Amino acid sequence: QAANWEFIYDRCAALAAKGRARSGDAERGGASGEAPRVLNLFAYTGGATLAARAAGADVTHVDSVKPVVSWAGENMTLSGLSGVRWIVEDALRFVRREVRRGRRYRGILLDPPAYGRGANGEKWVLEDNLCEMLECCAQLLEPEDSFLVLNLYSMGLSSTLARTAVHQAFGAPAGEQWGELCFEDRAGKQLPLGTYYRMMR
Repeated sequence: QAANWEFIYDRCAALAAKGRARSGDAERGGASGEAPRVLNLFAYTGGATLAARAAGADVTHVDSVKPVVSWAGENMTLSGLSGVRWIVEDALRFVRREVRRGRRYRGILLDPPAYGRGANGEKWVLEDNLCEMLECCAQLLEPEDSFLVLNLYSMGLSSTLARTAVHQAFGAPAGEQWGELCFEDRAGKQLPLGTYYRMMR
């Protein structure tokens, strides 16, 4: 995930800089600025959360497993950071509620498993639930100056499929990247671990 973390950090840092510039404009009578709001879904132990927070983002971290969220909180403290909003809840249930509230985010990070269970026993099946998740996220992501990161680990789901699904929900982006997540062993062999898709508006 290191390549994703670098991407997330760079995007959040750029958006935070824009927010500070808008704050400067506000002092001269322009529009107000703020830290970019980022939503991390299926957030696990928080590497992506901490990358976004270190770059100045206001991060909401959502995972259905309470001990894992506690672990992420420990990682935040060990990293010398603070201020993350922790949510122990089923990710799909959370985004449905955020849509009803009319919330908006500058960045959305999706790292869904092939199968999973929510905090109250909700069943997550990637092939069944991904399209609804993306449709909800499309309503939450700001139309400009925003980004999305999607990882897929289910066997047989290519990065091209991820790209097609995101385009269907969000429309064509201003910029995009997609490919395989790999780990290189000591012999220099690349071991595939999943696929990624990144979108910029």
